[in-house]
Amino acid sequence: MNFDIALHIDLAIEDNDFVLNDSLSPSTLKKADVIGQDIKHRILESGLLVKLIGLRNKNGIAPILTEIELLTEQDDRIKPGTINVYRNDDGTLSITAQTRQYGGITSGI
Repeated sequence: MNFDIALHIDLAIEDNDFVLNDSLSPSTLKKADVIGQDIKHRILESGLLVKLIGLRNKNGIAPILTEIELLTEQDDRIKPGTINVYRNDDGTLSITAQTRQYGGITSGI
């Protein structure tokens, strides 16, 4: 499968707003950072994070983390079977995966 590197450029978004550079122009992301941002937005838009609110039981959390893993695996730019989703002690999620072109990525939500 061929991927066009020119397609892996996007505007940087943080806290639902554009990230501006020193000249007040929107900053851009490239390569693996674009894929990480796309995965983060896909998860946020899926509504799966809402299901985690208030859950403390590992048996209730594990299936939702698996759903997030499967959702992430739908991205063709990710190598299947390389995705790991972790729930951190502070309640945030960390996602690691291997891309087909750029190596490893880490994204946090």
